[in-house]
Amino acid sequence: MNINLNQVEGITNKALVVYILMMPFTSAFAISGTINLPILAGVFLFLVALIQLLSTRKVSNNIISIELASIFLFLFFVLTSYVVNGRAYSFSLNHLLAYFSSFILFFVGPLFFLAHSDNPKKIFETVLKYVFIAVLVSAVFSIFEFVLTNFFSIIFTDYVPRANVKDYDPMITGFLIRSRGFAEESGHYGFMMELFAPISVYYLYFSKYCNYSNTLKNIFTFCIVISIITSFSVSTFILLPFCLVLSLIIKFKLISKAIVQQAKKIIITLVILIIIWQVINLFIPLNEILLITLDEKFDSFSLNDRLERSNYFWSTFPKLPLENILFGSGPSWYKILGLDESFSFLSLYQTITFENGLFGLLCIVVLLTAVLIKLLLIKHKISIFFLTSILCGILHYNNISNYWYPWFWFLLAFILFYYSSFQKIHEEG
Repeated sequence: MNINLNQVEGITNKALVVYILMMPFTSAFAISGTINLPILAGVFLFLVALIQLLSTRKVSNNIISIELASIFLFLFFVLTSYVVNGRAYSFSLNHLLAYFSSFILFFVGPLFFLAHSDNPKKIFETVLKYVFIAVLVSAVFSIFEFVLTNFFSIIFTDYVPRANVKDYDPMITGFLIRSRGFAEESGHYGFMMELFAPISVYYLYFSKYCNYSNTLKNIFTFCIVISIITSFSVSTFILLPFCLVLSLIIKFKLISKAIVQQAKKIIITLVILIIIWQVINLFIPLNEILLITLDEKFDSFSLNDRLERSNYFWSTFPKLPLENILFGSGPSWYKILGLDESFSFLSLYQTITFENGLFGLLCIVVLLTAVLIKLLLIKHKISIFFLTSILCGILHYNNISNYWYPWFWFLLAFILFYYSSFQKIHEEG
């Protein structure tokens, strides 16, 4: 039987496109609290990657890395902690499966798929393009959601089924309903935008793949920025500019010449942004709302609750038996210890440490450190946008523990793909 290679490539590319477009839908249109559209798309992409691997019967050299080894070692420690502490509990098994499905479907699967591509340049362009489309669709939806809800009293999200929303209050400043896109919460939507908005800006203005007019590019960017504002995520407001500035400082040698050459254009752009902000402020008091939002976040039950949970970690973890300190207390540890969900941690690093021990945390630290080192070695301007996104993700995960979201792990896989397969192509870029 003759196999049309173009058809095969078309099918594999479609699997990637579907996966990327489904990534924002972590809550909206979910089948259940544990099965959502990214999970289904991740299974599809993983099967395609597995078929690629079996058909070639060859593991790409690009896939063999310390990052992949650290993830498999991490999952080994997760399994060890479950066997020792949680094997008698169904809820612990659920969390075990969540760990494995998240890291296999959202990191390992995409990494295998990208690494075995015969046309890395095409795949690179495809990822950039459809990440931007996913971001833009989410942004437009969020803006409609915010406007219809707050100005026309139409609860737009009532028409969007969500399978897993618990105790979430979208009210901010006492009268505004925050937008949350297709995510469960506004802060989580902001987290996604921290990771993917910088890449979208790179695609629009710097990739040379985007053929839209400058007017359209500016409109799309405006929509993305406004949607971030309507989420009123304090973490996003702080982390995005901070990480961008930090990335520019770290990569200053890479952009110093461009800054001098484009100084006039940069100044004009900043002036235009300030003018746009002030015009919007005439209709919506953004300055006042942001100040109120910051005040509410830093003087609220949410902050006190977060501090109490963190204090519980620091007061309890060092006193655990040595085997629990090293290997953890098991997935869903608080239930294993007979506690309720109010004792769970709102930091990924504390969650991983308590559940999987210092060895589990070490694996994640090795993964992140290895990716950061490779980012520092990349001498292309895309590294500034990658670095901004990764720093946002690393810092934001101190405020949330939702490791089962695909965004951060896919971003890591994409960066590793670029470094191993595409960096040389862009050395002159």
